Amino acid sequence: MIPTNSSITTNGCDNISSNCVIWQGPDIACIDLCTGDTISIVTKKIADKVCQIITDGVTANPDLTGLDLSCLNIQGVTPTELVPVLQAMVTQICANTNSSGGGGMSPLPTMTLPACLVYDDPSGNPVTQLPLDQFATLIANQVCTNLASITTINATLTSYNTRITTLENCVLPCGGSVAEVQIVPTCVSNVGQLTNVSVVVLALESAFCALQTAVGLPGAISSAISQTVITGSYNTLTDNSVSYGSIVGWNNSPSTLAESVQNAWVVIDDLYSAVAAIQTNCCPSGCDGVVFAYSTSTQINTSGVITGINFDFTGSTIPASFNDTSGYSIITLTDANGASTNTVFSVASLQNNPTGLLVSTGTLNTFQNIQVAISFSVTDGSDTCEAAQNSVVNGVIPCPTMLSSAITTTEATISFGNLLGTSAVYTLDLLDVSNNVVATQVFNNPGVSLTHTFTGLTPGSNYTARLTIGIGGATEVCANTINFTTVNGAAPCTDGMDVAFVIDYTASMGTEINSIKTGFASLVNTIQTSSGANNYRIGVTTADEYTDPTTQPTYSACADYQALPASQRIINTGIGHTQVITAWEMFSDNNGASATTQVNLLNDGVGDGTGCIQLGNGGGAPEPTDMAINQILNNNFLGAWRPNVAKYIIVITDELSGGPDDSFTAVDYAQIQTFINQALAQGVTIFVLGEGVDKTFNNGGTLVYPWRELADQTGGSWNINEDPSTINAEIVAGCS
Repeated sequence: MIPTNSSITTNGCDNISSNCVIWQGPDIACIDLCTGDTISIVTKKIADKVCQIITDGVTANPDLTGLDLSCLNIQGVTPTELVPVLQAMVTQICANTNSSGGGGMSPLPTMTLPACLVYDDPSGNPVTQLPLDQFATLIANQVCTNLASITTINATLTSYNTRITTLENCVLPCGGSVAEVQIVPTCVSNVGQLTNVSVVVLALESAFCALQTAVGLPGAISSAISQTVITGSYNTLTDNSVSYGSIVGWNNSPSTLAESVQNAWVVIDDLYSAVAAIQTNCCPSGCDGVVFAYSTSTQINTSGVITGINFDFTGSTIPASFNDTSGYSIITLTDANGASTNTVFSVASLQNNPTGLLVSTGTLNTFQNIQVAISFSVTDGSDTCEAAQNSVVNGVIPCPTMLSSAITTTEATISFGNLLGTSAVYTLDLLDVSNNVVATQVFNNPGVSLTHTFTGLTPGSNYTARLTIGIGGATEVCANTINFTTVNGAAPCTDGMDVAFVIDYTASMGTEINSIKTGFASLVNTIQTSSGANNYRIGVTTADEYTDPTTQPTYSACADYQALPASQRIINTGIGHTQVITAWEMFSDNNGASATTQVNLLNDGVGDGTGCIQLGNGGGAPEPTDMAINQILNNNFLGAWRPNVAKYIIVITDELSGGPDDSFTAVDYAQIQTFINQALAQGVTIFVLGEGVDKTFNNGGTLVYPWRELADQTGGSWNINEDPSTINAEIVAGCS
């Protein structure tokens, strides 16, 4: 400070320098101010302290250790500096202001209901918690309910107390000089002794209850009485001319237990007399106790021919005193040619033998019916009992199993085995859908294996092969026919082509898929050239699999996969596995460019490890390629086939098909046969390429190649090599 220029007083201040004015107050330690300091020094120290407070206050975050912040409900570690504490306070204030309590009030706490107060809301959901105000209201209501119940209970107790007092005073005095009346019971309690009435009454009640339990309530007794169907009009068993109603003591309409029991004794007495008469007069003597009976069954050899007849005599009854007469009993078998055989047996020995007696048919003609004649004869030394019984055993001509193969548009081969020898005559008829015979082949003096190829058939038509066998003068029309469909007359490729690719997209197929990607443009060119006037459609499907039923495909999050419509992305939860069938390219006109683009996405796309559509897993060896074929043939997975164009399915795989369980079984082999019939009916030709064509299956003892059968029997072809040049060659050959 410096003095003013004026030499006069200004605004009440003297023009004196601040350096000339000193502080005469006490020392102030917090700002380092001492008595005797000039006013300039004092002002500076105060100003310095104010600046320090401004600088070091909020910005410095002073230590607040020891401050109780529990009411702020700060999550985690409690802060010890000013800024986070202030922030917590602001957060709490805002929360209270914006809470559901409204009006700046804190929300009421939520209270958990005790089990006895839990109730269901209008939707049937249990209410286990309420805000404090609703909780208090609920408790208050319950208290009121309890108070009302207590009032009712107290009134009831008062009534009971009055009634008990009345009983004690009037019925069973327990004190004073009043003596209870006594009687002498004769059958309950203290028999023959003076006993208080109350004791006797209790004993009577006990006895009555026991009797009621044993006899039943009146309703049960009435029901038992009404149970009988015998009335007074029934005649007795002892004398049919006498009715029960005429017997003394019979009650025509019993209404009591005693009357019902009396009627029962009348009937029992009658039954006794009747049974006694039966015992005296019923029992036969001599041959009356002898019963002859039998049944038959046939013994069939592995060729299906009858070799013996088994006789069961357990239906016969031969008394212990009887045995078969010498030279008897006799079974005679006679065939349609008049030849016969005789067999002597013992019906007395076989009557209790469930195994029976097996009689060989020998050289008899078993293809026609066999006449059975049995002469029974048993004797006890005095009586001889005889009977003659006859029956027929139907002849059997066994029918072999037929197989169809090499089915083309106009031809089909039928084969079967001959187990009946050279004397059999086989007539093989081919029937159309109207059961008209369109062709016949007769086999005379047949060998062991018989085969015939029918020619001149109609493409895409259903036929039935039926076998008739003649042998031993008998004829059998076999019921086990075989049905097949000839291959549709496939349209030439120049009329247009629909080509569906089914690619095994599992871990072992990386090299093969890369090869397909490299040469796919050439495949498109071949299809385009073969289809005539640029008239083709291409569809591309992959089949993938994972061992965990909950696993998603490795490429499930990829944008290119997600861009496909949901109908083109099948994820099937199979048996312990997940199958993923994807339609990357649908049938559309002349879509070679877009199909190539989609194929190039497969197996890492760009090929440097950064592509998204990585290979799938596969799990076990068989792969779900059959599921993809099924979708294409039966569910228009790539779109519907066009009529009147060549239809190709090209399968590329190194394994057999595995269905939903990752295993090739008889079920999967049957599925291949179904595909053959479906493809033939739709005019679809199937090509299979890759190592899968060399995989075999043991079909009931016969080693088969399922993929080869699918290709051959649909008019296609197969090759272990799946590179594009081979596929091109197969397409060209198929179009030739």
